[in-house]
Amino acid sequence: MASASAGYLLRVDLTTGSCQREPLAASLLQEYLGGRGLGTALLQGYAGLAPLSPEMPLVLTIGPLCGTPIPMSSRCVLTGRSPLTDTIFSSTSGGPLGPCLLGAGLTAVLVQGRAASPCLLEISQDGEQLVSADQFWGLGSGAALQRLGQFGAAAVIGPAGEQQLRYASVETASGEPFSRGGLGAVMGSKRLKGIVLKTGPATVTIADQAGFDKAMEDLMRLFRASPFLLGPLGIHEHGTSALVDLLKQRGMLPGRNFSSFEGDETGWNAHALRQQFHPQPGGCYDCTVACKRIAADGTLLPEYDQLAAFGGLCGSTSLEQIVQLCEQCHEQGVDPISYASEMAACNGETSLTVKGLELPPYDPRASTGLALAYATSPHGGSHLPAWPISSEILRKPVPTDRFSFDGKARVIAMFEDANAAVDCLSLCRFASAAVELEELAALLSAVTGQGYSPADLARVGNRTVQQERLFNQQCGFTAADDCLPQRFFTESANGLAPLDQQRFEQELAAYHRIRAAQCL
Repeated sequence: MASASAGYLLRVDLTTGSCQREPLAASLLQEYLGGRGLGTALLQGYAGLAPLSPEMPLVLTIGPLCGTPIPMSSRCVLTGRSPLTDTIFSSTSGGPLGPCLLGAGLTAVLVQGRAASPCLLEISQDGEQLVSADQFWGLGSGAALQRLGQFGAAAVIGPAGEQQLRYASVETASGEPFSRGGLGAVMGSKRLKGIVLKTGPATVTIADQAGFDKAMEDLMRLFRASPFLLGPLGIHEHGTSALVDLLKQRGMLPGRNFSSFEGDETGWNAHALRQQFHPQPGGCYDCTVACKRIAADGTLLPEYDQLAAFGGLCGSTSLEQIVQLCEQCHEQGVDPISYASEMAACNGETSLTVKGLELPPYDPRASTGLALAYATSPHGGSHLPAWPISSEILRKPVPTDRFSFDGKARVIAMFEDANAAVDCLSLCRFASAAVELEELAALLSAVTGQGYSPADLARVGNRTVQQERLFNQQCGFTAADDCLPQRFFTESANGLAPLDQQRFEQELAAYHRIRAAQCL
């Protein structure tokens, strides 16, 4: 059993080969909880370093709900400075990595330096050490994980990371990769092939069992009431490929390089996936929702983002080809979204990016909140920091008008703060489709024995976002970098008109005023 209110940091210097454990300051955990917030806090003071500088840290963190029976709570967060965007960047992954990190008695691992030769960081209950990775260097991610996974949880880079491709991913065993932002290139620059946890998963001691049972009852009731999570047409039943038809109907499924979609998504939607592969449900470490789909031979099948990237942005009509492309991306250790975006633009066009990050396959002309969220995201063109799709498409936690910019500045700022809090707890973003900060505060209070309110969690989220924006400012980013590709203001697509640029800029200015006022 581990305590949810204490934590240790493992500080690794690859240059000298030293590994040292140190207690995390209680004030740091109080202010940031863990996960994305803790990773962001540990990176403060390093903004002057280039993404691939040996001394630029790469930080792996878990949140205070890791090790509990709460669904979707096993995620861990990888944070660094992205070589693709030059911004601070956090990426999350599920699977056993987080619980096994807890099993090693750690809340965070901070890696600096550059090894003289390829190495692995091995962590066990008896200690940690750097060992040679010469026999693994050059191996694909799948082959490396197959050999290392027998020891426990692992996260590795493939050849793309070793060659420092700017959108290289970090692949994990039994969980999705840390895919976006190119943090695999950061590991490659440090000559760190992977991190191996030779520990079993741990559980935390619940401080208030009666309160926890009540909070869990409330949580599960809301999960069961969520059509998106556990409904007959939701992601439990069909995986995230269930979004293909819904987003096509809403005009959000993009065509080639964000032109109108003119293909036939029925060749690679949820029904096609089921008919062709007869997949079994799978999830991240005993997750109730089990949104992943696994083929009979163990192949992890593409989710919505990969299906829409290759089938929509690139125009592929073959489900077999999409599956093969995804397998190749995982084996090489490449972010499929960035790779698909580059493929979509190979006919001479420019891939559509914000702060250097290729946009995921969600067309912002179908969602004014998404348009604003792409621009303001501290990580570059990502829908995840605010995840307005929840309110504008799924209508949760409250529905908002997806065609109006009115009030969206405050809505996006609130969503960014709330979702940052979720990332600090290291919960899956999909939890936001059913529960709000009220339920999460009750769970955290019961686990830790400390009283947390929804406002407390919102403040943690806000503190995290503000620190990310400050880091980016110290890296030279300004308000002018919060922008959107001009195509979305001048061209229609999927029967939707171009975005109103004047209203977009008005709400963007309002967003900047809100964030500036919060800093006073």
